[in-house]
This record gives sequence, C-alpha cells and structure tokens, in this order.
Amino acid sequence: MSIWTDFGFRASPYGTEPIPATEEGDRLLVGRDKPLSSLMATITSSALHPTIEGDNGVGKTSLVSVASYRLHRKFQTGETGQALIPLRSAFQLSASDTADSFAHRVYYEIAQGFIEHEPELRARGIDVPSTAAVDKWLNSPVFTTTGGGGSILGNGAEFTRGTEPGSSGFGEAGFASAVRTWLASAFPDLQAGGFVCVIDNLELLETSKAARTLLESMRDGILAVKGLRWVLCGARGIMRTTASSQRLEGRLREPMDLAALPDVDVEEVMRRRIEVFGVGSDVLAPVGPRGFRHIYELLNRNLRNALKYCEDFAFWLHENQDTATTDDEVFALFEVWLTTQSDAAFTATTLTPKAWEVFDGIVSRGGSISPSDHPDFGFKEMANMRPYIKALEETQLVVSSVDESDKRRRTIGVTSRGWMVNYARSGYKLPERLTS
Repeated sequence: MSIWTDFGFRASPYGTEPIPATEEGDRLLVGRDKPLSSLMATITSSALHPTIEGDNGVGKTSLVSVASYRLHRKFQTGETGQALIPLRSAFQLSASDTADSFAHRVYYEIAQGFIEHEPELRARGIDVPSTAAVDKWLNSPVFTTTGGGGSILGNGAEFTRGTEPGSSGFGEAGFASAVRTWLASAFPDLQAGGFVCVIDNLELLETSKAARTLLESMRDGILAVKGLRWVLCGARGIMRTTASSQRLEGRLREPMDLAALPDVDVEEVMRRRIEVFGVGSDVLAPVGPRGFRHIYELLNRNLRNALKYCEDFAFWLHENQDTATTDDEVFALFEVWLTTQSDAAFTATTLTPKAWEVFDGIVSRGGSISPSDHPDFGFKEMANMRPYIKALEETQLVVSSVDESDKRRRTIGVTSRGWMVNYARSGYKLPERLTS
C-alpha cells in the first residue's frame, strides 16, 4: 500500500515531474497567467517557434504542458478550428544526436500522434492517414522485410517495410516523407494547426555553441516542417545565446524569460496540490502551505527542489510514525528535520577558508555568477579562482557549465545541497533576496 494513502492522498502531492497536459495539470498550474497567455498567443499566431529561458526547476515544461492542453481544449470544444495537439512527451537533445537522427525520433512520435488523435481530427474534417494500417505497421512486434514500395501509409506516400520500427530497414527516407505528407495535408498553414512539440533541457548540451550548432543543422529540416509547432526550453542562458544566432533568427523568437513564481502564489501551489491529490476532508499534509514556503525560500525559490525535499520529509515522517495531529505540530517537525539535514550536509563538507569565502560570495550574489565575475572575488584571473570552484563542485555545493567563453551566461550556481549547507552556516536564516 502506498504511504500516501496513510496521509489521506491518492498520490504524492510533492511529485517533481512536470505538470501534465491534462485537466488535472491545468488545475495545478498557479501564478502563471501572463506567461501562459503570451505563450499561447505565440503558438497560435506566429510562424516563429517560441523559446523559454529560466532557471532549472522554475516550471518551464509545466507552462508549455498547460498551454498545449488549453489550446487543444479550444479545438475539442469547437471554440476554434485551429487543431493544436500536444505530443505525449517532450524531446531532449544529446551530444550524440544529429539532425537526421533527431528527425527520425520526431517522425515516429508524430505518427503515434496521428494514431492517437485520428478520431477527433477526422470528425472535424481534417485529412488524416488511415491510422489502423499505420498503427499495425509501427507497433506490431515482428515484421517481415519485403523490399519495394507501397501505400499502406496513406495519402499515396511510398515506403519500404523493414523488420522493426526505428531500424535502418524501416525505410527512414520513405517514412519521413510519408509523415511530412500527412502533416502538410492535415495542417496546410498556421491557422490549420499542428502538433505542439517541445525540446526541453537544452542546457544538457552543456555549451551554447553545441546547442546552436545542432539547432542550426535542423533549421531547414525538422524546424521547418509544416504542421509542427516547436517550443524550445533551456536554462543557464543557453536559450538566449542560441536564439540570437543569425541563422536561427528566421525560425526562433526571442526567449520568454520565466522568472521564479511570484511570492504571493507560493503557498497556493501547495494548497492546490493538497486539494487535487487529497481524498476526503481529513487530510493532514506532511508539508502544508507554510512549510512549503519555508523550504522554497530556503532553496532560493527552486520549485522542483522544494517539492523533492517535501517528499523526503514525508517519507521520514511515515517511517518514524510520528503522531503530530495539527499543522503547527507538523510544521515544527519539518523545521527540526530541515536543521538536522542541513547540519549533516555541513558537517560532511570539508573546505579551505578561501573556498568557503568564495562560496559565501556566490550566495551573496543570489547564488549564481559568471566566470567573468572573478575580479569581484579578489582574483586577477579566472584561472586563480578555478581551484576553489572545483573544490565547491567536488563537494556538490555548486554546479558549473563548461562554456566559460560565453560571458553573458550565469554559469556557476549554488545547488540544493549548497543551499542546505548555507542554511546551517547562516544560523538557519533564509537567503536574502536580491533587489536588483
């Protein structure tokens, strides 16, 4: 039996996965009305693909999910004839990807999207392929290779059948051509709609140069395919430097900066989660709105990390079978647990006085700096500061990107463990908020 049943929930209210593109996801999104409206307007009205820049854990993917859901609902309810359909999951790019390998993954998901949404599209008079045949072709476990072409994909598109979906014998060129034909037929222009596709976590490519190079290679390929509405998301400044590429100017809009959740909405996040996941009226959440605000501020306003610590505490509370019966009692336990966790992290961290000085300097600047800030720390060259940054990385107090040539990016940031250590070092004070 799930521990959440004992707390009065049907599932964890502290899940860190992005909000889904569902009615429930729509209920869970809090405090994002303005960026949500802006993103929806761009998806529906601009030929350029929107991009979103924001810190890790700020909620970029959740914003896109809810925007996609609302646009899809507008089509389903007949409010608009523009059919905007969210795909099942977001894409991520890796250093091993090429424009062709990534496009093949996309075409496979688009084919699955046509299969899933054929009834509603066909009901609204949109030209879609015969997906029963496509479904059998894509999803049957065993195929017999039969060289030559055919038209099982519909719309007259030819293909070569292979032994398994995604293999080289699958006839990649013919398959890609078929999917593009479906898209052009179903979504001949922007107002007809298309599939909303997300490229998430672009910072995983580690450098803006790597991201820019790969996206530039996709410019006239998958990013130009009719019927696909892309949304690109990234942290650490990577979206801003990538979108500024001259070659990508005709494909990508300037990034929307997604800031931390407004202070006034922080507690509402947890109220909404307790309401959505709670069963009955006698729910006593391990971490309620007040506790959530506390850990959210302690971790410098990182939504994802705050939820993770809330879930960790819930497991601790369950394992220790504590008998707290009021919100005040649970909050007091949460505060004690946090001090214990932060003390343990601090005690386990060994650094030189100078390394601690550098760490405190990063914290005082809001938790994120650029390598070009080294003079502010008393170093003539970044090379003189690097050993201390390395020591902080090795103790997992900060994380750095490798792109030190891009001076516009904040590339060195305090981790959630770093903020916990800072909590102990500061005498359990919450980080001061920078005003500029």
